[in-house]
Amino acid sequence: MAGFSFFSKFLFPELCLGCRADLSDSGVLCNDCFSKIDRFSTPFCGKCRARLPEAKKICHRDFPYVLGAATSYNNEVVKKLIYGLKFKSLSSAAQPLTKILCDYSEGVFRDMKKFTVLPVPLSPSRLKERGFNQSEIIALGFAEHFKLKLDKNVLIRTRETKPQSEQNYFESRFENVRGCFLAKKEAFARTKDVILVDDVTTSGATLIEASRALKEAGVRRIIALAVAMA
Repeated sequence: MAGFSFFSKFLFPELCLGCRADLSDSGVLCNDCFSKIDRFSTPFCGKCRARLPEAKKICHRDFPYVLGAATSYNNEVVKKLIYGLKFKSLSSAAQPLTKILCDYSEGVFRDMKKFTVLPVPLSPSRLKERGFNQSEIIALGFAEHFKLKLDKNVLIRTRETKPQSEQNYFESRFENVRGCFLAKKEAFARTKDVILVDDVTTSGATLIEASRALKEAGVRRIIALAVAMA
């Protein structure tokens, strides 16, 4: 099998998603294309998306979370990475996406030691269909990088929802996920600060509903992290 793997790579080399150049390893993006992905340099207000210096709320102070978004979803390479991971089972796309999020967070959030990492959960049927939760994969790599605790069982979906990408209007996105999350209160007797991880944020509806459930369970501070912001 090792020989077959070698010759299959020789005949059908891995190509960079960005520039279609041959890749010498099992990655999905060449170093040059990765280096050209612009990163944001500040966190944002989750409500109005104003930049927040030093991660301090200066506008909508009662909003449930500070938003951390590493890059723009308008970047075609980022879009291809996320699409490949979510819909094409391109597991190698998780590595550059996680690195983008880690690089951004290192420069923006300096004190995360007390935070627990939570991935935004998929519904059971969507998880069975896809075979994995892309947000969980990214959250796991993020938690390992920063040596933080990850808990994937304290935030759950209570009902099936339609894919947010199929909802054309902000109102329908909020209605689609309204009340679909539940957080286990007993899990937050000691942990009061969480980092909520998702792959993409568009309207913010999913992060808002998840944060609402977390706040009801007793969470004090929430950093909502997304690799990309649309």
